Amino acid sequence: MRQGLVFALMSGAVSACSLAPADRSQPAVTETGLAPGQQQLVHHTSTMPYRPCPPTLPPGCEMAVLEGDPRGAGLFTLRIRANQAFVLPPHTHPRAERVTVIDGRIHVGFGAAVDKSASTGFDTGDYYVNAPDAVHFVWADSPVTVQITGIGPWEVHPYTE
Repeated sequence: MRQGLVFALMSGAVSACSLAPADRSQPAVTETGLAPGQQQLVHHTSTMPYRPCPPTLPPGCEMAVLEGDPRGAGLFTLRIRANQAFVLPPHTHPRAERVTVIDGRIHVGFGAAVDKSASTGFDTGDYYVNAPDAVHFVWADSPVTVQITGIGPWEVHPYTE
């Protein structure tokens, strides 16, 4: 059951209302991600715009959109933090997914079945890019925070043979 809930985190993230930019009163942004005349986009850790994940997700899970809109075209950056262990079943993305581990340890493996012994661990500060359409699974055995950057719209497709 936990697998399904965490998979919902990723697959439901694109349409989840909690992924809307934190402050809709800001002026429209340009292709650089900054509003006309804006010199810098800043998010300090102490004021990161985390919002609760939708209720179908694990208790305590939070997401923050840092830049752009994952549901639309263009560059986006978001953070996801999970406060418990999870397994995200095999899935794909139509565009490259760039992941930085902000805190904790996450594991990534490739293939149509979850095989934890065939995965690579990534620690705080590590970075990886998953190629478009690469079938992969993700798991963590303790709390973790990751930052994902990509070109939207962000899509997650469950893998089925």
